[in-house]
Amino acid sequence: MNIDRLFAPYKPTTTHLVDSLEYWSREKPDHLAFTFLKDGEQDEVLVTYTDLHDAARAIAAQLSQYNIQGERVLLLYGPGMDFLKGFLGCLYAGAIAVPAYPPRRNRSMNRIESISDDAKPKVVLASFDVIERAETMLEEFPRLKAIPWIATENVSLNLKDDWVKPELQSDDLAFLQYTSGSTGNPKGVMISHGNLIQNLTMIAYAFETDQTTRGMSWLPSYHDMGLVGGLLNPLFTGCPTVFMSPMAFLQKPVRWLRAISNYGISISGGPNFAYDLCTQHITDEEMEGLDISSWAVAYNGAEPIRAATLQNFSRRFASIGFNASSLYPCYGMAETTLFVTGKSRAEKPTFQAFDNDSLHEHRVVPVSPDAEGARVLVGCGKMLPNEDVAIVDPQTYRRLPHGKVGEIWINSPSVGKGYWNKPSRSQQTFEAKLADSTTGPYLRTGDLGFIRDDDLFVTGRMKDLIIIRGVNRYPQDIELTVEQASNRLQNGAVGAFAIDIDGRERLVVVAEVQRARRKDWSDVIQSIRHDVASEHDVPPDGIVLVRFGSIPKTSSGKIQRHACRDSFKDESLKTIASWFAWENADQVSMPTPKVRTKVATGKEDPALVELVMSQIREVGRERAKNLTIETNIVSDLGLDSLERLQIANGIEEFFGKRFPEEVLQDIDTIAAVVRAIRENFDDISQPLATLSKSAVTLSSNRSEIPESDYDFSQMPEYRRLLKTKKLLASTGLPNPYFSVHEAIVRDTTIIDGREMLSWASYNYIGMSGDPVVVKASQEAVAKYGTSVSASRLVSGEKPIHGELERGIANFIGVEDAITYVGGHTTNESTIGHLLGSGDLIVHDSLSHNSIIQGAILSGARRRPFKHNDWQELDEILSEVRHEYRRVLVVLEGVYSMDGDFPELPKFIEVKKRHKVFLMVDEAHSIGTMGAHGRGISEHFDVDPREVDIWMGTLSKTFGSCGGYIAGTCELIEYLKYTSPGFVYSVGLPPSNAAAALAALRLLEDEPQRVAAVQHNSRFFLTEARKRGLNTGLGNNTPVVPVVIGNSLHALKLSYELFERGINVQPILYPAVEESAARLRFFITSTHSEEQIIRTVDAVAEELKKIDPKYLEFNIDEETVTPPAS
Repeated sequence: MNIDRLFAPYKPTTTHLVDSLEYWSREKPDHLAFTFLKDGEQDEVLVTYTDLHDAARAIAAQLSQYNIQGERVLLLYGPGMDFLKGFLGCLYAGAIAVPAYPPRRNRSMNRIESISDDAKPKVVLASFDVIERAETMLEEFPRLKAIPWIATENVSLNLKDDWVKPELQSDDLAFLQYTSGSTGNPKGVMISHGNLIQNLTMIAYAFETDQTTRGMSWLPSYHDMGLVGGLLNPLFTGCPTVFMSPMAFLQKPVRWLRAISNYGISISGGPNFAYDLCTQHITDEEMEGLDISSWAVAYNGAEPIRAATLQNFSRRFASIGFNASSLYPCYGMAETTLFVTGKSRAEKPTFQAFDNDSLHEHRVVPVSPDAEGARVLVGCGKMLPNEDVAIVDPQTYRRLPHGKVGEIWINSPSVGKGYWNKPSRSQQTFEAKLADSTTGPYLRTGDLGFIRDDDLFVTGRMKDLIIIRGVNRYPQDIELTVEQASNRLQNGAVGAFAIDIDGRERLVVVAEVQRARRKDWSDVIQSIRHDVASEHDVPPDGIVLVRFGSIPKTSSGKIQRHACRDSFKDESLKTIASWFAWENADQVSMPTPKVRTKVATGKEDPALVELVMSQIREVGRERAKNLTIETNIVSDLGLDSLERLQIANGIEEFFGKRFPEEVLQDIDTIAAVVRAIRENFDDISQPLATLSKSAVTLSSNRSEIPESDYDFSQMPEYRRLLKTKKLLASTGLPNPYFSVHEAIVRDTTIIDGREMLSWASYNYIGMSGDPVVVKASQEAVAKYGTSVSASRLVSGEKPIHGELERGIANFIGVEDAITYVGGHTTNESTIGHLLGSGDLIVHDSLSHNSIIQGAILSGARRRPFKHNDWQELDEILSEVRHEYRRVLVVLEGVYSMDGDFPELPKFIEVKKRHKVFLMVDEAHSIGTMGAHGRGISEHFDVDPREVDIWMGTLSKTFGSCGGYIAGTCELIEYLKYTSPGFVYSVGLPPSNAAAALAALRLLEDEPQRVAAVQHNSRFFLTEARKRGLNTGLGNNTPVVPVVIGNSLHALKLSYELFERGINVQPILYPAVEESAARLRFFITSTHSEEQIIRTVDAVAEELKKIDPKYLEFNIDEETVTPPAS
């Protein structure tokens, strides 16, 4: 099977995946390998082949400390790049990777512990959030707790140079696939490096993957199809791939097709249910603008493939470019690594009707699709070179001729080495021999099928495995749960099986009851539904309670599941009570959940509760008749995971926000949904105000209040803080925050008795500590005291207040000003007071927290626009201005996180055109922009009266504390008599007012301070860029970011600079996105060029040690705006 032409013009080594990635990292070092869509839409995480190679080497070097070669490593990750890096790190270390589904609740920890007990891993690799989630459960699982757990985010890339490449042989194990086996008896398929390369070669050959191929996957990475087909095959072939989480697709299926359209994807697929989901849930409106004509291979496998599904999908999406010949039914399983049979690209899928009764008799009789008893099957493709797919009589072990139904046996170099630590089971399954041939050994699949015209058709299974939506579920696990659901059920007398109803695989449970006379069995049925749904995340579709002693069993007392299924189909079970989800609502006897309601308080806003209930009713329909605040949508209503995601999607669309994925997995009651909205969505009051005011009446019975609602230590917000601090502590680096400065902070500071260069102070023009400013402050204290001791409206007004406010107004060039005791308070109180319900606040997407909080407090509708994009603002206002009373647009003169500024004249034009208020926050631009420091209006030479509200702080340029609002006399008068932050607050202390006034007068007398800070800012920026540092959006202001895009590295850099006598603070996740983690330098007029050169040299030297890629940033100098004259 030669695939060299598919690699052209490249010639990669195909010995094992470590060699493959090494090759691509040399030949395509900066080419994108993977794009992960964090939100399933546009939030991209990009990784190159070099990124993966470096990460894998570093993780492998870390693992080598545990003498890991040939040992197992358990992988517990949510969706994303971290899993792939961890998996590759195992291969690079010569270890055996053991992917598993990450823990959610204790029930999934049971499964993980079973896998761990079987595989006996030496180390657990996981993401930090998974480790934190697991910590609360590990006390109950001491064997898991005893294993070392490593958060791979904390592994330093510096370790990559310590990597020693292992000598890997074809028969060495690469990973264990635990996709089969019950919870109590997990089976890990042993996949060698040779198995993996052979299967990847087969997939490339069958799919005809070349260097123009683009892949896309939403499949879970711990599953064989998602791991081998979705992630490892692109690494083998060197083709870029886009992927998203399964949750993102299941919640909103159009995301799959949208990604295919946006990225020109040629290969993607999933189980049969995924195609049904798209057909059923993607609307005409969502299809508008999509083009999926690039999709050449739409593979379908992992569960029974239905002809109607494929035909309906083709018809539904033909209008947006889908070609029916792209449909690619295939066959495979974990025991064969993944892929077994498939068609060539040029062939159309095969649909053929057969007589169903004959198939049950293991005979193949083709009939017309319209014939009575016809069953249409889909061909799963042909055998590939170097493999043998045999149809075998499972009793005689003899090969059957084409046209006969038998067990499917496979001989292929892709077949795994057996089940880990299960030699007897491995011999039975992986080493089968034909009675009439010396070929083999063969894998016994347990599937039934036949070959016709070289096409493999799968008709069913010999065993009792239940496959629903592509996930294997074992009847014995479900049966045990049912037995324990009620003491009225007979032990050892429960049968669980799947049956096709209306084209969908349904879970049915048959259970014997104990001898008892009773008419109402609804509580037993409800208990079964509750426990099965809670434990296995799939609610039963049918429950049948039968008489004592009537369930079919073998002579040895084992349940005969096939006989159970047959008796169910022919209605011969001795039924006492039953419930079926697929029947008409009026015919269903559903137990009503017990009413356990509680009063709707501020915590359970009636409008919010009603919103959640309405979404549940829309999805649950007749199952959602009796809802209360405590209704469990899993166990009480029997909603499955897809239906719960539909509910979440409706809520997200209503608020225009997204739940974190870990939250989606755990919301199971209406109260939990409400709590999740409160904890994860800000500013929900305005959307809720649009709902009808219909009352939601809840009873006064109040259930137990959770500790998190009255104990600060249990508050989720505080727990998140602890998580962040723990992440910080896990690095081994000291906490950089709350350092104690023992002197005036100007260009230098003193920390722990040590003089250091300071880049962490807003003392932009050296006013704090200036002798003139200090003296003015001291004199004011002596004259007026340390406090004005009241609100200025009452008795706290001092002459110095009026002098300061007149001085600020005159300096800016407007009529009047008002001062507040804090900068944050100034924005909160002004914005929150001037606007209200029925108004709109439109702000820059990078606005300061004080602006956002003010907008939230106002009760007005809040809407961000793209950073500095006056055109998008214009479009928004053109669309919505007429819907609101007042509209306030808020900008910043200099953005404190990024160091750039808006094109003020353009925003003024937009303000005038739409008749809105314009507010500019000049916290970082007053004193630093314009020839005389009068701010952004002077910089652009615009009349300051064109802006309605000027805001600034007194703590930066003015070397004091507090904030101000400046504007018209009418604005200031209104605020002085009504603004809560002024009327109900003590006035500015005399010392602060005097300091600010002295600084203002000094600024007017000494504009050279402004020139100095502007010169230093440009000099720092230029020198940083000369050294290849990424200064982000920095634009000749005293705020200069150095963007790292990695919180750990930003923290490390800050620490190393501190050790070199340079103090600069890191900004880390979650304060910013991980990709925006940075150091932020505040430049002052007192810094010297020598200090700047010393600092940027130190930054470059330390970053080179961390990773030289941080010195490769280039920027067009012409994009930098020159300072104003």
